[in-house]
Amino acid sequence: MTPYPLGWITGKPPQEANKGAYVTVQRTEQARYRRQRASVRAARTDARRLTTDWHHPDLADTVEAVVSELVTNAVIHGTTGRGSQVHVTYRLLPDRLRIEVRDAASGTPRLIRPVSPNGDNPERGRGLVVVAALSTRWGVIPRVIGKSVWAEVLLTQPTTPGDREAER
Repeated sequence: MTPYPLGWITGKPPQEANKGAYVTVQRTEQARYRRQRASVRAARTDARRLTTDWHHPDLADTVEAVVSELVTNAVIHGTTGRGSQVHVTYRLLPDRLRIEVRDAASGTPRLIRPVSPNGDNPERGRGLVVVAALSTRWGVIPRVIGKSVWAEVLLTQPTTPGDREAER
């Protein structure tokens, strides 16, 4: 288990974070995908497997949908050079699962209205609306190159250090 400064997890700059406050990351897993549409399916499959491997199968549908939307956004809107990748990081905290999707594209994704002012229901632009509805909270962290979009899903049963010992 690794303690991380609370500001690092919340995405706040160190000067705005609670000084001396730490959160324990109990498990971490990372995956890299090519920036292509087929990667979305692979990321969904990996997300579902991870929830089972980490003993939270009840979150499989939610985590799969959140990952699908975030990776889709990175693949479609990540307008970087050929061969670029999308990085997905999962962090299991005592009370939630944090999903972070990083790409090398600039720009800040924002939540838009799912229905246009004239009443039309657009076919695109619903990804972050879905993420906001399924997650406890979400946000964007600008990086030197690109950005990370993260979302957190509450665990239905909190994970304790003793749970990790039982897995060994």
